[in-house]
Amino acid sequence: MKNKINPLQILAVLCLSLILLSCSKVPDFIKDTFQPEMIVPVFDPDAHIMPQTGTVGYVKNGVKVMAVPLNDVKAVDAFGIFIYNGTNHWISFKQKDCQMLDGTGNVTKPIDKSQESFYLKKNFKPKLPAEFGAEVFRWDKSIRIQGGPAVLPREDLERTTVMPGQYARFFLYFRKRSINYSNLRIIVPRITSDFNEQQTTFVFKFRVQRG
Repeated sequence: MKNKINPLQILAVLCLSLILLSCSKVPDFIKDTFQPEMIVPVFDPDAHIMPQTGTVGYVKNGVKVMAVPLNDVKAVDAFGIFIYNGTNHWISFKQKDCQMLDGTGNVTKPIDKSQESFYLKKNFKPKLPAEFGAEVFRWDKSIRIQGGPAVLPREDLERTTVMPGQYARFFLYFRKRSINYSNLRIIVPRITSDFNEQQTTFVFKFRVQRG
């Protein structure tokens, strides 16, 4: 005779699972199974938040910069950065200067290019969320994300230059849970005007939540 499943036993297992999940000593991979970790935007009246993708966008000095968390990338904390030059002159920036800041003031630098293959698959290619282009277009119809950004020759190999009406796109990877604080900031510093050397820094606010 087959054993019947007792509903009380199922309820007891569920209760035990909830108790275990509330314990900080439970391994992260067990927590992730029941309550997946997500990086979501924090409300800011000065920001434009895109609900479908969780993208946070700001406009300063004619430059629009957006940061989108890539929650489908599980091996690292990943973000897509999109910089649109809405000015009438060239702008430039250094991707390597970007960083993550937690609520205690600790700074974390992105994973170095030479180490990316250690954390990610060898042929890993990051992708922006499918809805990203449509949400950006609804925000600013002058921004059309088609194909890749224009590549310009430059003397400084660390510096990226963006022409007027063009955009740059890149990805930042941080070690998983490299901070021990639920609130975090992604810093894109010193976007520089080639016209007057004016520098503009963008700070994107996110938080880590489960479930």
